[in-house]
Amino acid sequence: MANANEVQHGARRQKLVGDILLVLFEGNFAPGQRLRLEHLAEQFEVSVTPVREALVELAGIGVVELQPNRGAVLRPFGPRQVEEICQVRRILECEAVRSVCGRIAPFELELLESQFAELDSAKRNKRWSQKTREQDSQLHELIAERCGSERLAYEIGRYKILFRTLRDARHMRRSSRDYYAEMNENAEHLEIVRSIAANDPDRAAKAMAYHIEKSVEALIADLFDPQQIAADRRESFLTRQTVSS
Repeated sequence: MANANEVQHGARRQKLVGDILLVLFEGNFAPGQRLRLEHLAEQFEVSVTPVREALVELAGIGVVELQPNRGAVLRPFGPRQVEEICQVRRILECEAVRSVCGRIAPFELELLESQFAELDSAKRNKRWSQKTREQDSQLHELIAERCGSERLAYEIGRYKILFRTLRDARHMRRSSRDYYAEMNENAEHLEIVRSIAANDPDRAAKAMAYHIEKSVEALIADLFDPQQIAADRRESFLTRQTVSS
């Protein structure tokens, strides 16, 4: 069992991973650019050791590449990468939500259902955004923890910070415009909870898949400009044509 110092160290590293991801998603670094330990340590006011650990973790989920004699290099990140990341998430979390049916107590599901129903009808503002993200984290963590597979929970956990950073970046974009009208994740979460409560694995997996598919569409629309999305679509099409020819 991890001691208090290890837990605290892990929490600091996870926060740093999220902070670095936000900077990368804001476009302050170009694909292929070397990420210098000293510069990142100075920017985030930490030593180089936690920065090195954070970059190793980012390499593990494919955001950066660790190259001999160059260190960490930022990999391309655009709509196609978001789709690929969410494809992995869909595979993992659809299996987890199938397995979790019958493993969560009815009173827990009733509480979650009431919380999501309240958020779904609540006034959309920054407080709503914060509560929505808190409930999102709670539900997805609960599904991973109770799915009955340590390996599956571990794989979901590896991508957790990346998923949340993308989600938070999207909410931040919406906050800057005070525009939340089309954010419907609480209704999607509500259907997931009701499917679990009905002990219906197929319905739960379908609800989770729909939720993640809608997340992909929303993330791409909110995080990238239309020209970048169009260019990425053209590149993906040409790549598929080359591979199939």
